[in-house]
Amino acid sequence: MIESLTGKIVTIENNELVLQIGPINLLILVPASEKYLNLNEGKELTIKTILDVKEDSLNLIGFLDDNERKLFQKLISVKGVGSKVAIAILTTITIEDIIESVSSNNHNIIKQVPGIGDKTAKLILIQLQGQLDNISMKSSSVDLDVQLEATKAVEALGYQNEEIRKIINSLNNSNLQNLDTESLIRIIIEKISLQNQS
Repeated sequence: MIESLTGKIVTIENNELVLQIGPINLLILVPASEKYLNLNEGKELTIKTILDVKEDSLNLIGFLDDNERKLFQKLISVKGVGSKVAIAILTTITIEDIIESVSSNNHNIIKQVPGIGDKTAKLILIQLQGQLDNISMKSSSVDLDVQLEATKAVEALGYQNEEIRKIINSLNNSNLQNLDTESLIRIIIEKISLQNQS
C-alpha cells in the first residue's frame, strides 16, 4: 500500500487533486469539502493515501487527515458503499457528524448525502456500530438535531441542501456547538446571502 505521497499541487478541482511528484503528475481522488478546495496550487503537500484496486480501474484516494482515511476504510467495508459513495459522504458531512450519527443511531444526517437513501443510511449505522472507537472526534460540532431542523427550515425557503451543508460543515470547525435552531437558521441565511452577493 502507498502510505502517503509528497509533491506539489498542480490543480485541485471538485474531488480531483493533481500532485506533481518529480516528473510524474498523479491524479488523486479526494473529498470535495472546503479544506481540500482551499488548498493552494503550487504549494507542497503530503497526503495520506489508499490505493483502490478494482478489476477495471486503479484509483489513488487521498486524505489530509488520518481519521478521514480510517473512516473511509470503515465506510467501504459496508455492503453497497463503494469508494465514490464513501467520498460523497466525506464531502457532504464531517467526521464528527458521522461518528455522532452512529453513536446516537440517527440516520437522517447520512441520508442527506446525494445517492444515499433510507435503507443504505440505516445499513451504514448498523455496520459501523462499535467500529469507530479508534477514530478521534472533536467536540465542536453543532448538535445533530439542531442541524437537521435548521436544514429542513432553510430548504423550505428554497435553498439547496448542498450549500446549506457546506455552511454547517464550516461552522462545525468552529466553537459554535451550543447554537440553537433559530440561531443556526439565521447564520445559514446570512452566509448564503453574502455568498450570493460576491
